Amino acid sequence: MNIFFMGTPEFAVPTLDILNKNYNVIGIFTQPPRPSGRGMKEIKSSIQEYSEKNKLNFYTPNNLKKDETLKLLKSLNPDLIIVVAYGLLIPEVILKIPSYGCINGHASLLPKWRGAAPIQRAIEAGDIKTGCTSMLMEKGLDTGPMIHKKEILIKMDNDVIDLFKSLSFLTAECLNETIQKLISGDSKQTPQNNLEASYAHKLTKEEGLINWNNNSLDIYNKMRAFKIFPGTYFYYKNDKINIIDGYPLDKTHNENPGTILTTSNNIQIACSKNTVFQINSLKKSGKKSMSAKEFLNGNNLNVGEVID
Repeated sequence: MNIFFMGTPEFAVPTLDILNKNYNVIGIFTQPPRPSGRGMKEIKSSIQEYSEKNKLNFYTPNNLKKDETLKLLKSLNPDLIIVVAYGLLIPEVILKIPSYGCINGHASLLPKWRGAAPIQRAIEAGDIKTGCTSMLMEKGLDTGPMIHKKEILIKMDNDVIDLFKSLSFLTAECLNETIQKLISGDSKQTPQNNLEASYAHKLTKEEGLINWNNNSLDIYNKMRAFKIFPGTYFYYKNDKINIIDGYPLDKTHNENPGTILTTSNNIQIACSKNTVFQINSLKKSGKKSMSAKEFLNGNNLNVGEVID
């Protein structure tokens, strides 16, 4: 089977790897290098780096609606297009080119968590399981009929980095099994129930600000979900403090949310519903990460003070 692949970040690499080892990958679209860092040096995508290393034909179009892009895809005549975390909307005209259609590997159990940030939103919501779904792409965002699913448990100590890695390999397995179903003629398409759909909206910087009026478990879930971006933080005396590690305690209090309860070897903060969140390590803007104990040696936090 001749397969054309579209993907960009590290998350998509395991899928391209399994396709490269088992099928004929006739071409790849990945997003072009982007300036990054203080020097604004152009950084290649993980998929471009993999393609160069394995001598695969790749292209970095900025726009999929250009005539030359359509002509290229039509000339290659793919049997199937596989898409994983590409980052650009795919025009309907492209979806109609391959005989088997375009199949997307989405990192959630659709129709739950359609959209840009399914892994983060699943953790933030406190879900106990997630997974990946292969679906036939159509005009709507993650609305196409489902072909195959694989599940994975979300453990209480899993953060977004853990799940990104696990789901990247699970998605590769899911798509490989989907292709085998297509080849054998054993694939079945199941329409999504739109009434059960939820949306994983793109993350914003502002979402990382902690609201101590939430309970400690919700704050912990947010910390796990936002570890890569935007982080979780609060302000103390006009300083932005990022929480690196912490967890909810099995204890109660009778103080207002945001009240500092203890400042011994760690920092414990009162949350809503009489719950308590313990901060184990943190980071001031422009400073290195440090343990709560190290932080307290150089910063005067007082028991009874209320953090906004």
